[in-house]
Amino acid sequence: MLLRRLALFFALLALSATATRLEAQSGRQPAPQKSPEQREDQERVKVFTEEVRLPVVAFDDYGHFDPTLEMKDVMVLEDGVQQQIRSIRHIPASVLIMLDLDNQITLVKNTNTTRDLAMRVISNLHRGDEVALLQFANGVKVLQDWTTSTEGIPQILKTKLLAGKRGRLSEAMVAAAKMLADKPAGSRHVVIITDGIETPGGKVAYNEAVKQLVAAQATVHIISYTAMIRDAIAGRNKKGPVQGGDGVQRTSTVGAPNPDPTMTDDLLAQADMVAHDIGAQYVITYRPTRPLASAKAGEYRRIEIAPRRTGLTLRARRGYIAK
Repeated sequence: MLLRRLALFFALLALSATATRLEAQSGRQPAPQKSPEQREDQERVKVFTEEVRLPVVAFDDYGHFDPTLEMKDVMVLEDGVQQQIRSIRHIPASVLIMLDLDNQITLVKNTNTTRDLAMRVISNLHRGDEVALLQFANGVKVLQDWTTSTEGIPQILKTKLLAGKRGRLSEAMVAAAKMLADKPAGSRHVVIITDGIETPGGKVAYNEAVKQLVAAQATVHIISYTAMIRDAIAGRNKKGPVQGGDGVQRTSTVGAPNPDPTMTDDLLAQADMVAHDIGAQYVITYRPTRPLASAKAGEYRRIEIAPRRTGLTLRARRGYIAK
């Protein structure tokens, strides 16, 4: 079977900044009027407020979440110009975990390992965070809708996972974007446990799926089997995988062994880091000195962020699309 390995796009999605144009109403509410003419004279004024919401991860000297972050501790530059921070908040996270159950390549990846990785992330989330589960293989299915109670999730992961022989990552990304639509901006996280392989012939084009996931304004975290699968294949096929003229790898993995314990430990370490980053995230807001309304279509704005006190480490995305 021909397998299409997805590009390493996901690394560019992590810690995404979002630009929004908020419409508010200002002015006093008019008193009851005695005539239609008077009511027509009392028009409400519409005020448009532009705001950039920047997810930022903050750690102290020991690599732990810094719970003391304040506006005075952070400097934000947009295209080299310092911005005035309006707010900084640590808010509960909305975490959607996507489980890739396509078992076309089983040298490393299997359902048990995927289950363990999902539980590792969930067990390290903070009180008040909400979580949802989405599995994809032959199709896409919601295993658990949004909840702040995780008591029943181990049983769901134990009994409801259904592996398949197709990869439907693009369709799953579209479903994820829809599930995140009504969650607060800045709190949205997607954790994708995957080997990055998709079977041709799906209902959704990859580029369209990426577009919709980007529009969801979520921070995307990847727990990836990819490098480990590549190493395992190289070990079994000393001559390497056969490549056709189109550059697509063709592999056969019959009778695959259980995953190497060292590889599993590496994956669990990835899961720990994902939960660590989710728990350490703040949302910084600022009104850009250059109005978003003046941006050209597709305009990219570069972001730099720096700590203003010793011992503080910050991490954020390097830029955003203004329009």
